[in-house]
Amino acid sequence: MHRTTHAPSTITTIKTRSPGALSRPSSSPAPHRASFATRTRGLAATHSRALFAIVAAAVLVASAMTLIPRTALAGSQQEPASITARGHIGQSGKWYTDGSGRAVLTQGVNMVYKHPPYTAEAGGFNEDDADWLAKEGFDSVRLGIIWKAVEPEPGQYDDAYLDSIANTVKMLSKRGIMTLIDAHQDMYNEKFEGEFAPDWAVIDDGLPSLLKVGFPTNQAVNIGLIRAYDNFLTNKPGPGGVGLQDRYAAMWKHVAEKMGSLPGMMGYDIMNEPWPGSAYPLCYLALGDCGAATQHLDALHQKAADSITAADPQAIVHYEPYSMWNMGFNTRPTAPRVPASAGTALSWHVYCPTNAIAGTYTACTIPDGITFNNADKVSAANNSATLLSEFGATDDADTLLGVTNLARQHLTGWQYWSYCGCDDPTTQNQKEQGIVADPTVGGPVTADAVNKDKLAIVAAPHLRAAAGTPTSTNWDPKAKTYTASWTTDRVDGKGTFDKDITSEVVVPTVNYPNGFSINVEGGTAEVAKDGTTVHVTAHDKNVRITITPK
Repeated sequence: MHRTTHAPSTITTIKTRSPGALSRPSSSPAPHRASFATRTRGLAATHSRALFAIVAAAVLVASAMTLIPRTALAGSQQEPASITARGHIGQSGKWYTDGSGRAVLTQGVNMVYKHPPYTAEAGGFNEDDADWLAKEGFDSVRLGIIWKAVEPEPGQYDDAYLDSIANTVKMLSKRGIMTLIDAHQDMYNEKFEGEFAPDWAVIDDGLPSLLKVGFPTNQAVNIGLIRAYDNFLTNKPGPGGVGLQDRYAAMWKHVAEKMGSLPGMMGYDIMNEPWPGSAYPLCYLALGDCGAATQHLDALHQKAADSITAADPQAIVHYEPYSMWNMGFNTRPTAPRVPASAGTALSWHVYCPTNAIAGTYTACTIPDGITFNNADKVSAANNSATLLSEFGATDDADTLLGVTNLARQHLTGWQYWSYCGCDDPTTQNQKEQGIVADPTVGGPVTADAVNKDKLAIVAAPHLRAAAGTPTSTNWDPKAKTYTASWTTDRVDGKGTFDKDITSEVVVPTVNYPNGFSINVEGGTAEVAKDGTTVHVTAHDKNVRITITPK
């Protein structure tokens, strides 16, 4: 229920009550997920993950001279469509756009299951998890596929595997959640304690898989792995005399043929955290310039982009830099050329070394700031969207707040690593990476299966879609105050938005147990029936929203 109170001057305040009606009764007969604390104490293989129910958002304001109160949307009134129900997800400059042309700033998660059969379903991810993500305000998932599962034999594709992936995409889209298909790669193959390539695509020239010291150090010391990377990057002929990159690009075409028509598709991430093989010392010594290895990666991206857009002409093709980028080295990725109907996006990660080594954010502000600046420069130079598609893998609050605050300052969408621990064999901190405990435990996600402290950080309010161009976002975690501003100018430069297309702000309940108030300058607002989505109608060119605790 919502109680409307008029503020003194030009502000309308709608205060929300604590969402007890939205909480699951303790007597609910639904299966109960394992306690998050129990899971992290009893199993080193599970990680911290977060949960909680979602709360209501509020309505507001008026123009500078006039008070224009608005009430919550009536039950019989049709609500605006979600970002996945408006049509094709597109790209315009640094921005993702929904089917209405609104600029989308996502807050999402990664869901990659790195064990056979390599599907989210096999990892326990189902409708209960999708429901929970939607209620907590998350609106994208970076969903992993593994080349080994897609193409178990040269030129032979496992469509049953892709059907499982497609089912997850559709399940998410029904709940307003976009999907980025991520071809996940860590240390190339299980032979090297990693995952990615089929066994038939491992060409190590007979070098042994030594030394084996785990993720990520194998990339620097395992001579067989380094040679396998070199041969992949140089497109060495494999079975049938076909180059490894050529096989990989053909695989991507088949994936795009299966996924391209699905709603809510955010695009395709060509290869997670590519590694430059034997060129890696040069990358560090030359401060990101990897020499010929840079051209090899650009060639891979172009081959894959050509294949993807041949099957899905509207695809957003995501390309990643070599992974020393994560620590502040600009490895100078080039966007692949795509048809005018398609788009490109720089998919990048940030992992400060001191957090990876010591679990602290000490001395990370400068290198992380450099990484964000690099992303802004590269995306602008390449006319690509920018997406922080990985960060986290930690319980450290300073790290999570530091990175998400930088993302807000740079107006960059993000996807936290990871939804769950999921017995991840290749991560910097398997014990701490999750928000939610073991998804394989059936039933709805319950509060004790969630790392609430982490959830309070990654499920802060956010401007999901602006009918215009975002100009600033900010979150004060102590005061629980969120602000966002935008103009009504379209990000594609084609005029301004009409009033009938609203902006969308999401206010999950985890930070507002007693409800919240919303003030809008330059517009009015309505709270959707879900109690967490706020639709803002602009009455002026400049709009600003402020959310505070009740």
